[in-house]
This record gives sequence, structure tokens and C-alpha cells, in this order.
Amino acid sequence: MGLEANEDNIQELVEKYGQEQTTDKLLDRHCEQQQEVTEEISSAEEEEKKVEESLTSNEIRDV
Repeated sequence: MGLEANEDNIQELVEKYGQEQTTDKLLDRHCEQQQEVTEEISSAEEEEKKVEESLTSNEIRDV
């Protein structure tokens, strides 16, 4: 009672494995892109805060 496999079974397994790998790669890339966007937003917010602090200091100097 051994396992039997024909070409169709093998091809089906190869296709499913390939689809899983592609899905995993897409999910990984999506997570990387989300992280990049989050970092860009944080960086932009920090720059904006620095500008606001700088403006406040300049306003104080003018007084």
C-alpha cells in the first residue's frame, strides 16, 4: 500500500506551492512598504515639529 502519484498530482502540488510562495512574498513586500510609509510619516512629522519649534524661537527673539 504505497503512495501513488501521477504527473497531474505533482503539477497540482507545484502550482499550489508556487502560489503560496508568491502570496508570502507579496505579504512580505506589503509589510515592508507599510513600514517605509510609517517611517516617512514619522520623519515628516518630526521635521514639521522642528519647524514649529524654530518658528516659536524666532517669534520669541522678535519680542
